[in-house]
Amino acid sequence: MTTIQTMSLFSHSASFLKTNADTKPPPRQLVEKASSSRCKLHRSQTGSRLKRCRQLHEVVVTLAKNKTDDDENHDSDDDSDDSDDAFIQQLLLNNNNDEKNKSRYDCHSLEDFLDRKKKLSKIDFNRRRFKVFSKFPNDNRLIFALSGELQTRNGFEGHTARFRQIPDFMYLTGISEPDYFLLSTCGPNEEDVKTVILCPRKTEQMKVWMGAGRSVQEIQETTMCDRCFYVDEIDDAMEYLNNNGSNSNSNSTEKNNDEGEETRSNNKGRRAFKIAHSKVVFVAPELDDVALKKRLQSNDAFVKSKTWGPSISANATSSNFRFDYVALPDKIARQRAIKTKEEIERIKRANDGSSDAHIAMWQFSKPNETYEFQLEAEFIAASTKRNLRELGYPCIVGSGKNAAILHYEENSALCKEKEIVLVDAGAECEGYTADITRCFPTDGKFTEDAKLLYNVVLDVQVDAIERYTNGALWADIARKAKLKTIEGLQKKLGVVNADADLNEALEAGISEVFLPHALGHYLGLQVHDVGPNSGTPLPVVLEVGNVITCEPGVYFVEALYEKALANEKQKKFLNRENIERFAKVGGVRIEDNIWVTERGPVNLTRCPKTVEDVEAACASA
Repeated sequence: MTTIQTMSLFSHSASFLKTNADTKPPPRQLVEKASSSRCKLHRSQTGSRLKRCRQLHEVVVTLAKNKTDDDENHDSDDDSDDSDDAFIQQLLLNNNNDEKNKSRYDCHSLEDFLDRKKKLSKIDFNRRRFKVFSKFPNDNRLIFALSGELQTRNGFEGHTARFRQIPDFMYLTGISEPDYFLLSTCGPNEEDVKTVILCPRKTEQMKVWMGAGRSVQEIQETTMCDRCFYVDEIDDAMEYLNNNGSNSNSNSTEKNNDEGEETRSNNKGRRAFKIAHSKVVFVAPELDDVALKKRLQSNDAFVKSKTWGPSISANATSSNFRFDYVALPDKIARQRAIKTKEEIERIKRANDGSSDAHIAMWQFSKPNETYEFQLEAEFIAASTKRNLRELGYPCIVGSGKNAAILHYEENSALCKEKEIVLVDAGAECEGYTADITRCFPTDGKFTEDAKLLYNVVLDVQVDAIERYTNGALWADIARKAKLKTIEGLQKKLGVVNADADLNEALEAGISEVFLPHALGHYLGLQVHDVGPNSGTPLPVVLEVGNVITCEPGVYFVEALYEKALANEKQKKFLNRENIERFAKVGGVRIEDNIWVTERGPVNLTRCPKTVEDVEAACASA
C-alpha cells in the first residue's frame, strides 16, 4: 500500500549522512531527536536544499556525539535474546521450503494453515502495558484508553458498519470488541502499575440478539489485567486503583451463585471522588476535550459517576482531571514500531495467507473473461478460508492502464489479454496486516515490454531490501532506490535519454515522474503503522524490530509524464517515444514486508515475484 509522498529534502541528505559500519547504530532517543529535527528542517523555507541537508547532517552528528545515557535507557525488547536466532532461522527455513516447492505454489494447504493457528504464541499484554506505562511518573497520574464504538450504517439501528478496533486499544488489551475502557495507574516499578478493564454490561435483549459474549473473567484472563469491572462500576474501579489494587468491599463484580447472577456493591464512598482531584489523565487515542467529552457524555455510566461526571458535564466550569492527549499515543507509537516475536508471528501468518490468496487470483484469472472485482472476490475468499477474515485495507486490483492508478479501488474493468494486473491486497491476523503487491499477466505470460518494465522494478526492490539493516538511514535507502529506478528507466527502457546524468536527473525530479510515492512505510496493526517519527509512517533510522514495506514501482501516469515533457528542466532527460511505448503496459509495483533484525533483513513475504516464478505459478492452476 503506497504512501503518497514526493521527494523531500531528507531524501537528498544521504550523501551527507554517512555511518561507520564499525560503530553501534544510533539508539531510539537519537532516532526520535533526529526525527524531530527533520520535521523542523523540512518546514524551513529558507536556504538552499544543499545547505539544509548539511544542517541535518550536523544535527545527527551532534546528537550522536553528545548522547550519554541513551544506550542505558534504550527500549530493548525483553524477548530479544539468543532465542531470536532460532526464531529467525525457522522463518527462513519455512520460506526456503516454500521456494523449493515449485510444483505447488499454493504450498500451504487449508488444513496445514488452520492447524498452525494453534501455534501462535500468546502475547503478554501485562508486560506490553508495563513497558509503556512505566515511562510515566506515579504521582497523581492516570492512564485512560478508549476502545472504538459501533457505527450505524445509513442511520438504521441494528445495521452496523463492520467494526474495527482502535489500534492503540487493541495493542494494550487485545480486545477487538467495541465499548470497552482501560484505566491504569503508572510508574517506573511493576507494583506502581495496576490496570482495570471496564466492560460493557449487556442487556438481556442484547444477549438475545448478539449473544452473551465473553464474561468479565474471560476478559481479565485474556487481557492479563488486574481486575475487570462493568462500565457502570467505574467509581468502584477508581477506588480500587486508589487503593493500589487492594481488595475492598467496595469494588468489583462478583459471582453470586452457580448460575452466574451478578451483584454490585452500592458503596460509592467519598474516597472515590477524592482520588480524581486534579489528577493528570493520559488519554489514548489522540483526541481533544470536545471529542472526549462528547464520547463520555453519551455513556450514562460516566455521566452519573461521582468521579467523572462533574468533569465531563456540559455545564462544568472546572474539572477533576487535566487531560493530556499527546504523551500516551506518542509513547505507544514508539513502542509499536519495535515488533516482538509474537507480533512477527502474526504478520508472518497474515503474509502466508495473503500470499496464498494472491496465487489463487492468478490461477483463477482468464483473459477477456475475468473482471477485476472477481479477482478481488477470489482474494477475499482465499484469505477467509485461511481464517484471515479481515482485510488490512481495500483491495487494489488494476488491469492494464488501471495499474498506473496508485490507489485504484474501482475494480470494475474487464481484464484483457496481454495485460498485466496490479494487485495490492493484504489480510489481517489478529489485527496485524500484510501488505503485498504483485503484478501478473492475465494470460499467464508477460509480454516483452511488460517483462522489461517488471524487471526494472524487481531490480530496484532486491537492491533496496539488502539495505534494510539496523542503523541504516531511510533517506539513504530511498535515494539509492530512486537512482536505481532512473538507471533502469535509462538502460533497460530508454525512457530516460542515454546521455543523461543520473544524479542530475534525480535532482530534476525525474524519479517522481514515474515513482510518485515513498519506498515503504511501517507495518503492523495499521497498514501505514505508527513509529517514532510523529505524523508520518515513514522511518528515519531503521531499528531492530521494525517491519517496513519495500514497494518500489514504475507508473506511466499521463498527467505526470506530460507535465514533465512540458517542463524545461525535465523534458531534456526524457524520451517521449519510449514513454508512450511503455505507457501501454500501465504500471508495476512489487511490495514485500521486511523485518529488520540483528542478522539483517528478513523477508516475511513468500509470494513468488520473479517473472519465471510468477508465470510458473499461473501455469500450475
